[in-house]
Amino acid sequence: MLPSFSRGLRLALVLALSVGYVAWHGHGQLAFAKGDGEEEGDDGDDGDSKAGKDDGDEDGGEDDKDQPPVTAGGLFTMATYPQSELLRPLTMTENITQVRLGVGTDISSVGAFSTAGVSLELQHGIADNFTVIGGLTSAYNFKQFGVYAGFEGSLMYDLVDFRLAANVHRTAIPHICGADTPVPSGCMDSMGNLLPIPDGQYDAGKTKFSLDLGFPFRYSLKPEIAIVALQTLMSIDFNAVDGNKATPDFNPSIGIATNPIPALSLVAFAQLRIVDFNPDKGGFQVPVTGRVEFSPSQKLDVGLEFTLLNIKPTDPQKPFDNRFISLFAQFRIGK
Repeated sequence: MLPSFSRGLRLALVLALSVGYVAWHGHGQLAFAKGDGEEEGDDGDDGDSKAGKDDGDEDGGEDDKDQPPVTAGGLFTMATYPQSELLRPLTMTENITQVRLGVGTDISSVGAFSTAGVSLELQHGIADNFTVIGGLTSAYNFKQFGVYAGFEGSLMYDLVDFRLAANVHRTAIPHICGADTPVPSGCMDSMGNLLPIPDGQYDAGKTKFSLDLGFPFRYSLKPEIAIVALQTLMSIDFNAVDGNKATPDFNPSIGIATNPIPALSLVAFAQLRIVDFNPDKGGFQVPVTGRVEFSPSQKLDVGLEFTLLNIKPTDPQKPFDNRFISLFAQFRIGK
């Protein structure tokens, strides 16, 4: 385990330092004074200059139609922060902090509303293209949790970012119908046969430490519709647990987001989870989430998330058997 841990750590540190340096320093722009040739050009014929200026104004007017409705340089303040989700930058604006609070519950076929989870997540803009992130998420009465901290920086502003976070986490292990007595209601089919599905009881798994890597990407097909992808791409594991070695896992995500009106955001996305990059190891999981978010102001969002935990389960489980729902509110403070 030690050689694997050492190699993974060196790889993660080199990657984080290299991309983090580019993201941190990429926002600097050099301003150059006009050269002598440019000043001499200003002394040219007044009529030609005026004509050129008029032509430039006309061209500039056409170009302005293709520009997004943002402030100079694409940067915001709290006063100008967009109400529409799709007009907000991928990274949090400098000196603005966003706090997200959530509460959720399992609503699976068996054991619905018998467990709960809470979450607290934060983002703070260090610069307009560099955000620090952190949070705590939990589910199933804290049998499952994740504590993470890291950063997200722009590789190409408002198009693609680099995201890296250290993550200490564990997964809840469900009891299968028949493991507990008495057998919970819902564990039998119409013929009285026992169904091998989760019965609503969970055990805490072993704790893992990982570095989560993503390249958050958003491409607007139309002003109201965008593709969002790669919030996660892979995780680099540093210790092994049952069924998951100390090797990277493949976790890409992709979805679509829309703002039918500025105050309403609808998002649907799916994630592919392949443990140890080995799809033949025992199957893979495909959780799918739908989110509805309402933004009554620039400073507040409230919403609901509904997740099917795996739409590719093993037989005889069905895609809708395992479900989770959560309510959240997020607010922003700053300048």
